[in-house]
Amino acid sequence: MKNLGKIYRITLARWGNILLGLLCSLGFAVFSGVSILMVIPLLDNVFSGNKTAIQYHNFTEFRLAAGEVISGFISGASGFKELFNAEYYQPWLDKLNLSMQQADPVMLLWMVSIAFIVLTIIKNIFFYGQNSSFAYLQGYTVREMRNQLYHKYIYQSLAFFNKNRVGDSIVRMMNDIEIVGTMFIDAFFKSLQNILLIVVYMITAMSINMRLFLISIIILPLFSWLISLLGNKIKKYAKRIQAKISQMFSYVEEMLSSIRIVKAFAREKREFERFSEINDQHFHFWFRSRLYGLINVPLAELNSTLIGGLVLIIGGRLVLTPDSGFSFGSFMAFLFAIFSMLHPVKQLTTTYASLRKALVSADRIYEIMDEHTDITDTPGAIEKKTFESQIEFTGVSFSYNSNKTVLNDINLKITRGEKVALVGSSGSGKTTITNLMTRMYDTSEGEIRIDGIPLQNIKLSDLRLLFGTVTQESILFSDTVYNNIAYGSLQKIDMARAQEAARIANADEFISPLPDGYNTRLDTKAANLSGGQKQRLCIARAIAGDPPILIFDEATSALDTEAELKVQQAIEQATQARTVVMIAHRLSTILNSDRIVVLDAGKIVGIGTHQELLNSNERYQTLYRLQFEL
Repeated sequence: MKNLGKIYRITLARWGNILLGLLCSLGFAVFSGVSILMVIPLLDNVFSGNKTAIQYHNFTEFRLAAGEVISGFISGASGFKELFNAEYYQPWLDKLNLSMQQADPVMLLWMVSIAFIVLTIIKNIFFYGQNSSFAYLQGYTVREMRNQLYHKYIYQSLAFFNKNRVGDSIVRMMNDIEIVGTMFIDAFFKSLQNILLIVVYMITAMSINMRLFLISIIILPLFSWLISLLGNKIKKYAKRIQAKISQMFSYVEEMLSSIRIVKAFAREKREFERFSEINDQHFHFWFRSRLYGLINVPLAELNSTLIGGLVLIIGGRLVLTPDSGFSFGSFMAFLFAIFSMLHPVKQLTTTYASLRKALVSADRIYEIMDEHTDITDTPGAIEKKTFESQIEFTGVSFSYNSNKTVLNDINLKITRGEKVALVGSSGSGKTTITNLMTRMYDTSEGEIRIDGIPLQNIKLSDLRLLFGTVTQESILFSDTVYNNIAYGSLQKIDMARAQEAARIANADEFISPLPDGYNTRLDTKAANLSGGQKQRLCIARAIAGDPPILIFDEATSALDTEAELKVQQAIEQATQARTVVMIAHRLSTILNSDRIVVLDAGKIVGIGTHQELLNSNERYQTLYRLQFEL
């Protein structure tokens, strides 16, 4: 339930709209109750055959007589509380009723009709006010929750995304928040409206006949227990449904992202069968939940029928008893009040089921919202805008989990202006070193310093801006070429700066001939560019913010020889006057590095120039022979 409190706090930020909505709900409820009471004079005084001698023939005469009764009622009370004392107000009601009995029926019919129309107009003004206020609150709460959840996701570490599937994150962002907005926020405020209506109708019914009202509600406790039982069942299946939706989204996202592999191995049938299995399980849970939810309506209908039957039997006997003092008009008004009350009661049962479903989604949302972010600015973190001297690894060890160590006792210095290459077999820890350097993860042991300052003591945004990164996978956005290049700089850059970055990266030669040049919008995953073009665009993005350190993580490994040559030329131009860290499987791309760091099984087994390592390092010799002597 604490998660509901967190949602309330978001909504309470717009307390003005809440207050307006509640006042309008109260106004709607009150005027709904008053509208029901109009039945009494209509049936007892307009259509009744027992009329006394007519004394008031027009509205003015009746207004003066009724005004005198009302004035006497107000002025005769010794205090505000006495106005609600039955022993005090009943004689005055009898006098008002006598005045209506002495009024002309046609004139009274006009008065009741006009009053009913006015009450209906006012009631619906309040109805519009409450719904517009609560609709704004619903939309506002959904917007704020979605913003908060996205903010939480975007600032999580890579470790978080390694263990959480993208499809599940999308379901929580879209589906779960939509459920909370529709089934919780909307249902919650409708519950407030219905509760106010029930209270007003109860007061109306009790003011007409207290004994009959108490008899009419004896069935409610049993009904409430059954609804609670159903709500627990619905919540259980709602949890299973959301889990299956997350699994389905994750599976679809993974398959569509890998559709070329699916088709290459003719696995369409197998993947369809796997999807069908997940979909069937979702259908099973959904249908069971719907079955329990659908019982609410028949139960509410049965409850209404039983209460209505009791009221008809007992109330009808009172009307037929001459000395009961219970008129036909009062009986009909009581019936209207009771049956009007049963409708919001029925809606509350449906709302209760919705709230139980929403609780599941709220729990799923705050499971992420309450997740601790591993990589954050430490207290007292300092700003750092420049790279002055060196990056130093001291006794650094790292593991993604406790079962396997990825890096073990790494000691390394990278001097400003130096071009350092990291080589080794897959899984030796090359990419992990660069990830630790940019604080995508924190070290398990040891320390990394930049210019003598521990990474944790540097503001994270400043640290990341010191680096420009080009990965093996060319990740570009479905946006214009210019915006993709400008993405590499937090400061807004003009077109000239983007073009300069593109020229350095040898990308201008293919960007300029595009239909709209730098304003050309890229297709999904930049499918309208070749592999080499995408990689050169990534290099342009990396240098757009003019970072002092560049990281190239196997930037040419997926390219053919011609494309690799062009990208290599782009790298040579981009790395001038910068510190460079290069990860490469192809030794041909790093032979001219100032130093080459050889890694094996998470350890540094050699550092030196190409020639030094070729002469003295067995592991490097093996890598060299595998590539150049086969």
